[in-house]
Amino acid sequence: MMAQEFAVDQILQAVQAHLASRHVVTLATSYHDEPWAATAFYVARGLDLYVCQGKRARTLAHMLANPRTGFAVDDRRADAWLQGVGTAAVVRTAEDGWAREALQRAAPEFAHHFTNPDYPVLIIRVDELTFADRSGGVYPRQHLVLADGVWRLAG
Repeated sequence: MMAQEFAVDQILQAVQAHLASRHVVTLATSYHDEPWAATAFYVARGLDLYVCQGKRARTLAHMLANPRTGFAVDDRRADAWLQGVGTAAVVRTAEDGWAREALQRAAPEFAHHFTNPDYPVLIIRVDELTFADRSGGVYPRQHLVLADGVWRLAG
């Protein structure tokens, strides 16, 4: 059991490093049998993602109506990629300011978007991950789920 826990911790550290070194995510949403995928800038805090969405964006409408949100963070390469699922919610705390500032640092050319108070910041609280990173030693892909506050290998 200890080896599995160590492996999970090692995988989670690699996932956090993967998230921290990138800032573009593809979000996958669905509402009323209408699937939708769109790219967005993100910042991560731990394993959770923060995104800012335009008030008229279909992605925002879907996330508000059906908070289950899938995502993919990759470089369009087969050697390192991350897919996950989580629950989206509008941020209504001081984290909103932190996320807006972090998003501006990640993509300064879109500062006008991230500073617009009409564009909400959402957090995606991640509870399922599938990850592979050949150069980082995480291969074959690993599937983890969060259950009762503990990350475990799925299976």
